[in-house]
Amino acid sequence: MPVFAYKARDRGGALTSGVLTADTPASGRQTLRQDGLRLLEFEAVAFKEKKISLRRTRKAKRQEHVAEFARQLSMLLRAGVPLAEAIGVLAQQSRGKLTPVLRDLRDRVRSGSAFGDALRMHESWFDNVFCSAVEVGQTAGSMERSLAELATFIRERESVKTRVFSALAYPMVLAVVGSGVVLFLMSYVIPQLLSVLEASGSSLPTSTMVLKSISDCVTQHWAALALAGVLLIALATAFLRWPTGKRWYHAGQLRTPVIGTLIRKGVIAQFAQSMSLLLRSGVSFLEALRLVRSTTGHLLLADELGDMEQAIQRGSDIAPTLEGSRVFPPLVARIVNVGQNTGELTEMLTQLKEGYEMEVRLAIEKATSILEPVLIVVMSAAVGYVVFATMMPILEATRTIQ
Repeated sequence: MPVFAYKARDRGGALTSGVLTADTPASGRQTLRQDGLRLLEFEAVAFKEKKISLRRTRKAKRQEHVAEFARQLSMLLRAGVPLAEAIGVLAQQSRGKLTPVLRDLRDRVRSGSAFGDALRMHESWFDNVFCSAVEVGQTAGSMERSLAELATFIRERESVKTRVFSALAYPMVLAVVGSGVVLFLMSYVIPQLLSVLEASGSSLPTSTMVLKSISDCVTQHWAALALAGVLLIALATAFLRWPTGKRWYHAGQLRTPVIGTLIRKGVIAQFAQSMSLLLRSGVSFLEALRLVRSTTGHLLLADELGDMEQAIQRGSDIAPTLEGSRVFPPLVARIVNVGQNTGELTEMLTQLKEGYEMEVRLAIEKATSILEPVLIVVMSAAVGYVVFATMMPILEATRTIQ
């Protein structure tokens, strides 16, 4: 169906723009006029979802908008508002990056497209888990409940991610600031002090000579060091874009003391949350595994979910598949296996999610309590060495004068 871009003014005179699908230009204009818009521009375009959002917002902020959309749409559907009209109401009140997406959803639903199919046209906003839960809910006649659960699911999922990143952010900021202070001392303060000491003709102790060598390297070869840093970042980026490299990186994360435990618990909490939502929505266990596997960003988890999927397709028990897992501890493997055999997997996964969310909070507190003192000691040692190496020749010169 043709897609048209338009610019118009609403009843209040505010300028608005967006896209819609229509059989003909005339029917498209008529639809917009029925919405109370006064057209300024109207033309056919080759619609691509990427053009809707030219400026990409941060993923967390985008998910916040999606959660709010799901919550409000659920409220409107519960109130008896038809789907297309409900989406139109939300599109009319929206002023963010989601606005043109909502208008396109409204137009597609009006033209007869299934809501799930319309959502899948905007995969940068709605992932497979979201679309599948909506499709199953729509088929079962309980889409408003599915949307309400999706809103809660997205907020809880982003909350877990935020907790993990917040725990790692402060130590990283502390390390960057400390490194910046040391770099400033080595490139600006120390050379001036050492030039005065050298001019006095006094011999410099070994610690000061080492400090001078490092300072000279920083000041005289800063361009080469900067280039090396850029190349290192480029190589690291290319390495992480390589699937095998990213898989090694994720494996290294899980083996890292303290941080590895935190990341593992966060991954398990998100897995349990996603599976619980999909199973409550009516998605089969095997399909839920496929969906979670397609949306997870952790490659080791994706590999192990793939192994579970193959075991189920063969008719095998999944417990042996999870033995020796690098992601799932024996407790999780046992809960999934028992839950599947007893038919209470949804409830067990919900309890597992709640338990691991609590463990994530405790792990964050533990990681923060360990990493902060360690970084403070390391930064203090670095600054202390600079001060010591600088003061030693001054103290020796003072002792000689006396």
